[in-house]
Amino acid sequence: MAKKAVSWVLFGIFAYLWWWGGHGWRYLNTEGNEWSRVFVLFTFVSLAVLLLAPRVTGPGIFDRFVGTMRNFLPNVPWLVLGMIVTRMIAWAHAGLDDPADHFTHAIVVALVAGITTSLWYAAIVNASD
Repeated sequence: MAKKAVSWVLFGIFAYLWWWGGHGWRYLNTEGNEWSRVFVLFTFVSLAVLLLAPRVTGPGIFDRFVGTMRNFLPNVPWLVLGMIVTRMIAWAHAGLDDPADHFTHAIVVALVAGITTSLWYAAIVNASD
């Protein structure tokens, strides 16, 4: 029971970090620079990667939490590559005023969406045991 409570508390903390990173952080969401929809897309991509990864087992809550994160981290460079390709297609399709700024934002979105999603997902996995 205590493990489940701790896991759901961690979920709440990480879910708030996810929300703030994608929707509340002014770096990603200012007038004329709205990245929240792309953030949600890369959250779904991160969830697909997490769901396809083998389920982590271990003797304790910390072992399973760290194992889930370890399974996800090797995918982060591929997530960033996918985001860069997405931005390149957008650049070719619609043009970008400041490509360097757009690519920087794109990489930040991929990293924040992927890492925060894996954190709250790991907390849920631990809560389900």
